[in-house]
Amino acid sequence: RRAKIETAPQLEEEVTLELEQRRAMLELVQGELEAKRTEWVRDRQEAETKHVALRQQYAEVKENRERLIALGEDGQCPICERTLEDHYRTVLDHLDEQLDALVADGKYYKSRLEQLEEMPPEIRELDERRRATFEEVGKLERRLAKVQLAVQELGQVTRDLTAKAERFDQVCRDREQIPGGYDQARHAAARRELERLRPLDARATRLATQLERQPALVAERDRAAAGLAAAQSRIVALTARRNLLSFSEQSYAELRATHDAAATELRSAELDAVAASGEASAAQASVARAEQARAEVAQARGKLDALDRQKRLHDELDRAYTDLRTDLNVQLRPEMSELASAFLTELTDARYDELELDDSYNLTVLEDGVPKPVISGGEQDVANLCLRLAISQMIAERAGQSFSLLILDEVFGSLDESRRQNVVELLRGLGDRFEQVILITHVEQVREGLDRVISVRYDEETGCSVVGQTEAGAPEGELLASLGAA
Repeated sequence: RRAKIETAPQLEEEVTLELEQRRAMLELVQGELEAKRTEWVRDRQEAETKHVALRQQYAEVKENRERLIALGEDGQCPICERTLEDHYRTVLDHLDEQLDALVADGKYYKSRLEQLEEMPPEIRELDERRRATFEEVGKLERRLAKVQLAVQELGQVTRDLTAKAERFDQVCRDREQIPGGYDQARHAAARRELERLRPLDARATRLATQLERQPALVAERDRAAAGLAAAQSRIVALTARRNLLSFSEQSYAELRATHDAAATELRSAELDAVAASGEASAAQASVARAEQARAEVAQARGKLDALDRQKRLHDELDRAYTDLRTDLNVQLRPEMSELASAFLTELTDARYDELELDDSYNLTVLEDGVPKPVISGGEQDVANLCLRLAISQMIAERAGQSFSLLILDEVFGSLDESRRQNVVELLRGLGDRFEQVILITHVEQVREGLDRVISVRYDEETGCSVVGQTEAGAPEGELLASLGAA
């Protein structure tokens, strides 16, 4: 056995060194595995986030495209909210290009997600290496434990061998002291004596054992005697005490019944006290809620009073503003009707000579003093234009100074040629009230009667809006500005 474990110390050093190397390799492989796994998880999450964002963006662009197709060329641009008109095809193509790009990107990130769904071979290989290294470390740890046990056993075996060698030497010395020769008769007598003494030896062994236990047995006997004496003394004392108490079984039963009844009453009183405490807590909570409710009612009453004061103030202001509006209507409506009637007479070549406004400012056209309940769309536009001009003139007169600018947008839409010219002439007549009058219109026929024309057109070749300026009666002048296409 010693020969087998004799190399244990050297083997312990070798196994310890190899175990440290394997542990270092395990830490290295595990660190690399964690880094690769973290990178893989990050790439997968990034691809998933990008894929979800592309799907949302695709849904938004698709919704804009469907809304654009539903509205047609007269619809608004989903980005700038301006009317598309000639840009409809360009915006639609741009949305189609966006959809195609989003589909391509979505397919790429979808395939990327499918690729990253499974663990990459590199990470799988590192995981296998980590598992194998971990198993090797476990085996080396178990082997080191066995080697360390062998080292400990080697020391014990060495000590045992040393003791046995010393014993062997002593036996050899004792044997050398025995005289030489063999006496059979003496050997037989010695054997008989040995057989005779063997029972005595066993008895002596038992007696020696009993003698060794004698002090403990004597002490145990003394303790038992002392305990018996104490018990007898206690019996005598308790007997004497019982005789003094004159114990009665009936009295004991009555006392026990009284004790049980008192205990029952005590438990009932404790339960009543707990119930009363709960009721008191509930009452205190109710009082607190009532106080809070009273405070809330007082606060609400204060708010109600403040709101009532504000309501009375607002009601008074409403009555005052209503009276003011009524007074203003009474004062302004006749003058506005008179001004609008003058403009209407001039624009319609005296066909209609009067325009009336009711209390709600609904206009009525009169022909030869007779109200016309139904008028055409063009006549309605003329009446509205007269009303707008009358309001503009009244504002200019009440401002205390001349207004520098009057802008009218699309006032020629449903007018015939003669009324368009009348409107232009009427606006020229407003030059003493407005320093500058600007008309915004798509009607080309009225440009001859204007002092200056600024035109905006779309150049399909350059994709830009071109702004030009011409004087009255002159051809279109030089290019003023080029703007990006809408």
